[in-house]
Amino acid sequence: MSDSIKGSLSVLLGAFLISFSPVFVGLVTLEPSVSAFYRVFFGSIVLIFILVIKRKIRINLKKVSKFLLLAGVFFSINLWFFHRSVEFVGPGLATLLSNLQVLIVPFIAYFLFGDLPKRGQKFSLALSFVGLFLCLGNNLRIFGSDYQLGIVLGILCAVAYSCYLISLKRANLYKNEQTDPFYNLMIVSLIASFILFIVVFIEGNNFAFGNSENLWLMVAYGTVSHVLGWYFIISGIQKISTVSVGIILISQPVFSFLWDVLLFNRIIAQMEIFGILIVLLAMIICIKSEEQAMNQSGIN
Repeated sequence: MSDSIKGSLSVLLGAFLISFSPVFVGLVTLEPSVSAFYRVFFGSIVLIFILVIKRKIRINLKKVSKFLLLAGVFFSINLWFFHRSVEFVGPGLATLLSNLQVLIVPFIAYFLFGDLPKRGQKFSLALSFVGLFLCLGNNLRIFGSDYQLGIVLGILCAVAYSCYLISLKRANLYKNEQTDPFYNLMIVSLIASFILFIVVFIEGNNFAFGNSENLWLMVAYGTVSHVLGWYFIISGIQKISTVSVGIILISQPVFSFLWDVLLFNRIIAQMEIFGILIVLLAMIICIKSEEQAMNQSGIN
């Protein structure tokens, strides 16, 4: 199996794991900023524990990539926007809006770093976007007077998400060395935890869990969606292009849609099934295009 295939499958597995995020957010009764904080806080604890076992806990900020520091900032912004967007427009539409990154990433990558999408990737971009709207089109309805604000927050979430993904990709290329994904994620998590702690404090929210169910849901959220999910994504980022990462990650809202059907008895329509198939086709085309591009000229 080629490195491009391994990288693509790793990102896909990560997308599968982070697709449970809307489920955790929907089940807890905490304020949006508080649940966002506890996600990265518990994630940081798990990551520190893992790195202590691996004896790689040494932190030297002078040797940390500036792009990794930026990734932590953008990730905290992304989480704040996403959790707020979920509150105003619901998990389905918020997840769709955040994955507009599939269109934003290629433009940012091109203008900043000259990463030009290949022909197959361009086709996958268009195809995947159509599939996303077919999957989640029924969620495009007004949720009260805060609907427009939720839309704006979702779009801003997509911009922050795009900057986060690109920062992660560039961090791996910094000084031409591949660092430990757990270490990279720990740095990002610690920065995000610090920023979100300040945000919760400024907002005047209560850090109390309220009940044990919220506590264990947050522990699971931080471990499954954050640590495991982003470990596989960061590992895969090392092997494929920025554009392909963005395309494969659109499988996240498709998975989230399926959990809505399986766990919350959502009625599925034929158009939505068709949308899922289109997204799957887009990912297959993207992975094939990535493999061909790497065989010809290496990773962009």
